[in-house]
Amino acid sequence: MAVDYRKQYTPEQLEPFWPNEIMRMAVVTLCTLAVITVLAVLPVILDHWDLGHWIEESEPANPRATPAHIRPEWYFLAAYQYLKLTPQELLGISGKTIGVLSQGLLMLAVVLVPLWARRWSHRPPGPLHRFLVTLVIVLFVAFTLWAAWPPSVPMIFMSCLVVALFYVLLARERRKIRRVLGQRWDWSR
Repeated sequence: MAVDYRKQYTPEQLEPFWPNEIMRMAVVTLCTLAVITVLAVLPVILDHWDLGHWIEESEPANPRATPAHIRPEWYFLAAYQYLKLTPQELLGISGKTIGVLSQGLLMLAVVLVPLWARRWSHRPPGPLHRFLVTLVIVLFVAFTLWAAWPPSVPMIFMSCLVVALFYVLLARERRKIRRVLGQRWDWSR
């Protein structure tokens, strides 16, 4: 139930929303924008008045070299490493654009996999499916370890370790699945 403020307050206590409150909000907004603008142009003004020594000078950022202390969380390391490996430019398209769009396409494929696999769900996965799933998992783990691994360790050693670990875990899981299913399907195809 709404309250009628005209009955609760006298006319001297009330003021109209338009233009009073709107003008107050406009003044607050413009003052905030003025402060932000002053802070944005302050380095240029200080440099113009030869007070530029108050500004910390540093070299421009290199987009391909990330400082060692800046790292994403472990679950973003594969994407981080993939973006570092994309070329500067390919066919006139920026490397950043290629990296982001290709990862977007990969995520779209992951989202659409249940819709694609629905008509084959009654039979076990074929060799091409197993190969592609293995490849995606191995690349994800390899890129994650590559981004987290110290640069002094050779990359080939890490790759072999990742592949061996993946297949040991895969064999273990397949044994468990066979035990649970009781050899209902022939998985050796």
